[in-house]
Amino acid sequence: MGTNSKHPAPIKLETPGERGFVDSAKAKEIIQHWNDQLAGHLQIAKVALGADADLSTIILCDRISLTDKSYDAEAASLIAEFLSTPWKDGLPPLANGIVEADLSDIIAGRMTEEGLQVLETICDAFRAAQLVEADLSDNAIGQQGIGACKSVIGKKSLERLSLCNNGLSEATMAQVADILTNDEDGTGSIASRLTKIHFYNNMSGEGGCSEFVRILEQSKCLVDIRFSSTRARREGSTIVASALDAALADGRNADLERLDLCDNIFKDAASHDALFRALGATKCLKYLDLRECDLEDDGVKKVCHALFESDSALEHLDLSGNCITRKGAKHIADFIRDCQGKLKILRLEDNEMTSLGVQHIAKAFHVSEDGFAIEEIKLNCNMCGAIGARALIDAFGPGGKDLPNLNKILLDGNSFDESILSELKEAFQDKLGEMEDNDDEGDADDDLSSDEEDDDEDEDDDESEDVHAAEVDADELAAMMEKSSIV
Repeated sequence: MGTNSKHPAPIKLETPGERGFVDSAKAKEIIQHWNDQLAGHLQIAKVALGADADLSTIILCDRISLTDKSYDAEAASLIAEFLSTPWKDGLPPLANGIVEADLSDIIAGRMTEEGLQVLETICDAFRAAQLVEADLSDNAIGQQGIGACKSVIGKKSLERLSLCNNGLSEATMAQVADILTNDEDGTGSIASRLTKIHFYNNMSGEGGCSEFVRILEQSKCLVDIRFSSTRARREGSTIVASALDAALADGRNADLERLDLCDNIFKDAASHDALFRALGATKCLKYLDLRECDLEDDGVKKVCHALFESDSALEHLDLSGNCITRKGAKHIADFIRDCQGKLKILRLEDNEMTSLGVQHIAKAFHVSEDGFAIEEIKLNCNMCGAIGARALIDAFGPGGKDLPNLNKILLDGNSFDESILSELKEAFQDKLGEMEDNDDEGDADDDLSSDEEDDDEDEDDDESEDVHAAEVDADELAAMMEKSSIV
């Protein structure tokens, strides 16, 4: 956009209508829709700038979304031509001013040859653009597909890139890494400028982890990292954790705010140590997703201590599906007490905490004098019964006064009898999620052994020793962080 403060803000072009196939006739309708939008916006610009103003530098559109439509080759050609040729009144091609391009899910249902042609045609329309953000997710991209998308993926101006659900193999990940780490012109690689990198639901395996590490090794200013559900296995997960540890220890990516490592495996000592050093080194982390990472109680304990050691004000924490029992829940409760009420989203579904673990979580919300920012609590499928339910109701307080920001609590897949279910509905009302999978024929607490309840009481009586142990663990973590090095 021009420097004149009177220039109206650029608009975003989107494809109207529902998801579907786009042929040449439909493409012409889309283009006409855009022409009408742009003509109206141009008229606004002329009024704002004056009749004699030079319009050659104005940018009418700086964002475009082609997602959720499947284009045939002719439709892609028409749209590419519209974007890459000069527009009316002597204005430059629209693509030249676009900085954000959502090109996700644009070849669904197409045969490979046509899909590749569509990707290349659309991406080539942005050759002259200074793209800052590109999303190519939900397109079946093989090795040939990366070549077809290179005019977008290889943009030196790129800062934010998403390649999710693309079916990327190890070989394809190697191609992506080659492009992002290339610095033949000596101006720095794309990887060194990235602030966001998302790889999710691909099949790159352990080898793909090594290729991702090549990108991380050149990264300097990442704020948002997503590397999840890539079939990393244990060895690959350790490689990624070690690279994160090395980068943060080196002072790179110091402003990291979002980290999603869902569906990796952090189970052995090497991955534990690297991951927890990395988490302990974060200063700005707000979002952490470690869902289904095989952490178990010991891993969760270390995660919570690492987060305590960091200076981050975490707002979103997901530790679902990690085989957490009441012992791990106690460490999560300790973190809740230490987070000074800043946590907004807490997701712990598909664990084995029982009512005793849920009770630990609920009690933790009683500590902060300033109240809690918590907006969502997710505890589905946790073998929870009456004890846990009543602890949550007590934490909520009469009319929700103790958790005033809570707008959603999810407890399905547990076992509450009809009377307890009525208490939950009365307390939480429309904040309580669907309970379709609740087992109301009994109470999960009936399965708690007296030994478990006695052990839990002993833990509460021994709280001072637990605090001391936490302090020792924190000291050990700090010492570990000082010795941080990539494996």
